[in-house]
Amino acid sequence: MDKLVAETVALILMFLAFPLTSRGATTGNTLLLSLGLLCVIAGGALPIITRFMDHSKDKVRDAGIEFDDRAS
Repeated sequence: MDKLVAETVALILMFLAFPLTSRGATTGNTLLLSLGLLCVIAGGALPIITRFMDHSKDKVRDAGIEFDDRAS
Protein backbone atom coordinates (compact mmCIF):
# COMPACT_ATOMS: atom_id res chain seq x y z
CA MET A 1 0.00 0.00 0.00
CA ASP A 2 1.50 3.32 -1.01
CA LYS A 3 1.11 6.60 0.81
CA LEU A 4 -1.60 8.00 -1.45
CA VAL A 5 -3.82 4.95 -1.02
CA ALA A 6 -3.33 4.89 2.75
CA GLU A 7 -4.18 8.56 3.13
CA THR A 8 -7.20 8.22 0.83
CA VAL A 9 -8.50 5.34 2.95
CA ALA A 10 -7.90 7.45 6.07
CA LEU A 11 -9.91 10.31 4.59
CA ILE A 12 -12.78 8.01 3.65
CA LEU A 13 -12.77 6.50 7.15
CA MET A 14 -12.97 9.98 8.65
CA PHE A 15 -15.85 10.89 6.33
CA LEU A 16 -17.69 7.73 7.40
CA ALA A 17 -16.93 8.16 11.08
CA PHE A 18 -18.82 11.35 11.74
CA PRO A 19 -22.27 10.27 10.45
CA LEU A 20 -21.90 6.87 12.11
CA THR A 21 -20.95 8.40 15.44
CA SER A 22 -23.73 10.97 15.23
CA ARG A 23 -26.38 8.41 14.31
CA GLY A 24 -25.21 6.02 17.01
CA ALA A 25 -25.21 8.73 19.67
CA THR A 26 -28.64 10.13 18.81
CA THR A 27 -30.42 6.79 18.46
CA GLY A 28 -28.64 5.09 21.33
CA ASN A 29 -27.26 2.38 19.05
CA THR A 30 -23.97 1.38 20.65
CA LEU A 31 -22.92 -0.69 17.62
CA LEU A 32 -22.99 2.36 15.31
CA LEU A 33 -21.35 4.52 17.95
CA SER A 34 -18.56 2.00 18.44
CA LEU A 35 -18.10 1.57 14.70
CA GLY A 36 -17.88 5.34 14.24
CA LEU A 37 -15.33 5.71 17.00
CA LEU A 38 -13.32 2.84 15.54
CA CYS A 39 -13.33 4.63 12.16
CA VAL A 40 -12.07 7.82 13.84
CA ILE A 41 -9.24 5.93 15.51
CA ALA A 42 -8.28 4.03 12.34
CA GLY A 43 -8.55 7.15 10.16
CA GLY A 44 -6.35 9.08 12.56
CA ALA A 45 -3.79 6.32 12.93
CA LEU A 46 -3.28 5.57 9.24
CA PRO A 47 -1.43 8.82 8.38
CA ILE A 48 0.85 8.27 11.36
CA ILE A 49 1.57 4.71 10.24
CA THR A 50 2.45 5.94 6.72
CA ARG A 51 5.36 7.88 8.17
CA PHE A 52 7.05 4.61 9.08
CA MET A 53 6.32 2.85 5.77
CA ASP A 54 8.94 2.33 3.07
CA HIS A 55 8.38 5.03 0.46
CA SER A 56 11.29 4.13 -1.80
CA LYS A 57 8.92 2.77 -4.47
CA ASP A 58 6.61 5.81 -4.46
CA LYS A 59 6.82 8.18 -7.39
CA VAL A 60 8.01 11.65 -6.54
CA ARG A 61 5.81 14.23 -8.18
CA ASP A 62 6.77 17.87 -8.42
CA ALA A 63 4.07 20.43 -7.83
CA GLY A 64 2.55 21.89 -10.94
CA ILE A 65 0.77 20.59 -13.97
CA GLU A 66 3.85 20.88 -16.18
CA PHE A 67 5.65 18.23 -14.09
CA ASP A 68 2.72 15.81 -13.87
CA ASP A 69 3.14 12.78 -16.13
CA ARG A 70 -0.61 12.05 -15.98
CA ALA A 71 -1.41 15.23 -17.91
CA SER A 72 -0.94 15.31 -21.67
